[in-house]
Amino acid sequence: MEAHVNVVEKPAYDLDEEKSTVKSSQAELADDDGHQVPTEEELRTLPRVADQLPLSAMLIVICEFAERFSYYGTTGVFINFIERPLPVGGNGAGSPPTNSSLNPGALNRGIQTAVSVSTFFSLWAFIMPIFGAIMADQYWGRFKSIVVFTAVVGVGHVILVACSVPPLLQSNSNGAFGGFMVSLLIIGIGTGGIKANVSPLVAEQYTKRGQWIQTKKNGQRVIVDANLTIQRIFMWFYFLINVGSIGSIATVWCERLVGFWLAYLIPTIVYLLLPAVLFLGRNRYVKTPARGSIIIEATKVLGLAYSGFWSLNPARTWKNFRSGANWDAARPAVGGEASKSLSPKQKNITWDSSFVDEIRRTLFACKVFLLYPLFWISYNQISSNLVNQAGYMHTGNTPNDLLKNLDPIAIIIIIPTMDRLVYPGLRRFGIIVRPIQRITLGFFFAAAAMVYAAVLQHFINQKSPCGDFGNQCPKGVAPINVWMQAPAYILVGTAEIFASITGLEYAFTKAPLRMKSVVFALYFLTSAVSNAISLALAPVSVDPFVLYNYVGCAGASVIGGILFYWLFRDFDKAEDKINAIGQSEDRRYAA
Repeated sequence: MEAHVNVVEKPAYDLDEEKSTVKSSQAELADDDGHQVPTEEELRTLPRVADQLPLSAMLIVICEFAERFSYYGTTGVFINFIERPLPVGGNGAGSPPTNSSLNPGALNRGIQTAVSVSTFFSLWAFIMPIFGAIMADQYWGRFKSIVVFTAVVGVGHVILVACSVPPLLQSNSNGAFGGFMVSLLIIGIGTGGIKANVSPLVAEQYTKRGQWIQTKKNGQRVIVDANLTIQRIFMWFYFLINVGSIGSIATVWCERLVGFWLAYLIPTIVYLLLPAVLFLGRNRYVKTPARGSIIIEATKVLGLAYSGFWSLNPARTWKNFRSGANWDAARPAVGGEASKSLSPKQKNITWDSSFVDEIRRTLFACKVFLLYPLFWISYNQISSNLVNQAGYMHTGNTPNDLLKNLDPIAIIIIIPTMDRLVYPGLRRFGIIVRPIQRITLGFFFAAAAMVYAAVLQHFINQKSPCGDFGNQCPKGVAPINVWMQAPAYILVGTAEIFASITGLEYAFTKAPLRMKSVVFALYFLTSAVSNAISLALAPVSVDPFVLYNYVGCAGASVIGGILFYWLFRDFDKAEDKINAIGQSEDRRYAA
């Protein structure tokens, strides 16, 4: 069913041709919901605002807060748990002696293993959204998938707590490490399943589309923009993610003062909020059912559209891909005569033409994601190498893994500033910062963070008693205050606001309703790719190479930002057209 526009005529006072023309030009347009559609003149002159957020969306945001608190609360202490031994003179649960300069520890596996395991877990957790997306879009639907994967994560948390109890750490560290790895595999499966579905589910709670005129209480006429509302939803969604992520502030103090068992138990308790809110709001949520053979049909569409593109001649293959896919080859035939010239594959088409347009729209989003690994590779440093770097600076009584919480704290402060002041202020001057522009800024902020980390590492090497081996120095730490790391974390947080939030927004607005979980999974897969790269680079996480690791990350993000803007800058100009593809189908399937 195609979306239609109703014409609501104003009264005509004259029937001559000239005045009839004036009358028709003053006609007010109304969309399917009865809202007045802005004219071209109004689009140019009236300010744009976001709509109110639905309650059901805020309930899902609370769920994500609980899930992220549990995730970051546990992963926040992974490096110390794996890398360092039980502190001499400590309580046997991983906590060092009171007023000691020692850091917490448990398994004594070394920095390379700690970085490798931590990076593997991130890689695993960002691969699993593919599985979660397939289960949601093809079998269970998004809400049921979240419920099932919530239970899976709960099992993993119980195992994690059991592996950190003092008797096991003291008597069988190998057994504790084995159980720890099992818990990571289970939590990663559940986390990936939730991650693929919670982001599209929160945005789906807002069902309006397009733009319409609204008169405020003070008489001001504004344009309410559904796309700006989606942008706001994801900004506040990301806000609560980061409120949850500062849960690691509690857990890093728990590991230092009590032990790892409490550091893992607290996130498990907070996690129970997730199933409780899911149950209480079960009748409020907009739930998109599974669509059956979506993945299979999407694969067939792409196969027909790109059929004949491959050639033994690389130049011809490149030329074919430069010319673009033949989408008409994937559409069903119209009329009896047209069907006679079809290939056997085309005769077995089971989808409509709109579905082909949706796949085309999906590819727009996926193209934009291709360079995201070069952004995430810089982001990954805040939970691994920067934590280790802090351990070899002067910390005083500050836990070495506390400072990474400056990243979410910066995000919590900056997001309301951007949402309430910066973006509205720019829109008043007719300036709209489009998605591609925002993502490009994110790349450059990430690069700036790594440049700062590299410079700081240079000074650590200069001041350390061990020179270029300052991150593994048994003679003592560099006399540089650990809070000098703060700008690196703040810059990464700023980068996330531009690149990460906009990536979520782009995935939702460009993906057809029937494939939103899959598109989000592909977006998260870019983080998995970056983690695979980081895993391969684990050998350079040690001195004297770690300095060059930061330099390489900075270079990768700069190159990524330049390429990103050069390749996709025209997408901002076609933003509204791209969003319009398949919207009528979105409405039909949401009904």
